[in-house]
Amino acid sequence: MHLVRLILAVLLALAASPCMAWHDEGHMVVAQIAYNHLSDPVKVRCDALIAVQLPLGASTNNTFITSSCWADDYKSELNTKNQHYIDMPISLDGTKTSEPKPASSDLVRAIRDCVTTLQSTNASSTEQGTSLRYLIHFIGDIHQPLHCATGVTSLLPDGDLGGNKFSLLGEWKNLHMLWDAGGGFVADKLIRPLDQANQAILDAKVAAIEQDHRYQATLKEIPDFMEWAKDSNSLAKSVCYEGIHRNTAPSSEYIAKAKKLTDERLAIAGHRLADLLEIICK
Repeated sequence: MHLVRLILAVLLALAASPCMAWHDEGHMVVAQIAYNHLSDPVKVRCDALIAVQLPLGASTNNTFITSSCWADDYKSELNTKNQHYIDMPISLDGTKTSEPKPASSDLVRAIRDCVTTLQSTNASSTEQGTSLRYLIHFIGDIHQPLHCATGVTSLLPDGDLGGNKFSLLGEWKNLHMLWDAGGGFVADKLIRPLDQANQAILDAKVAAIEQDHRYQATLKEIPDFMEWAKDSNSLAKSVCYEGIHRNTAPSSEYIAKAKKLTDERLAIAGHRLADLLEIICK
């Protein structure tokens, strides 16, 4: 009976937890795109930091690509749930919104902290290796629009937790789950550590994305990451919350729109991550 209660408690906790942006596959896509565009010296430094053994680590996360999933794998143990999103309110029915409530930690602050640690001459290799793993993941998170938004209504004046309380019918239980999957553009089927077959699947997806969105270096200095969050928030308002209603199944047009935007956002995330690492890791 004790075991049954324990299992039920775990299942309830999982059901209440926010979903993971882009799933493992999406995060590995972002990491692979970035890695493909790193210079050799930066690759060497990043590989060395990823090789640093951490208190919480596994053979499934021992490369630049698979390390992108580490922050989600150990989110509960590390107590870092709040670092994966930033709740920036969007009114969905004209309800007045207020400025986001101050948080001790959020996605933008977490990215800034990672950059600071990676640039520090006093940080240990363990601290920098941890920060790199976080940074690879968080750059993926900040480009998922619903990780930078919370929909406000008269019934949900404090927001819908990035669409987690926006219930849907069909394949996805809520709007956040739909966008974590990119409307089906990314799945959660790649097995870590990546064998030759799974790496080939990842490479094919990355190649298709970059065929649509060619890489061109754009960053010359460390950006204001809040601007990236605002960009995602704007897309949440104009795309994610448009053309869909609670307790209904998304239309085929909406799904196509989600896939198209996800294709673009994964490319932008990977390209920006590459540029950022070139600046801070040389």
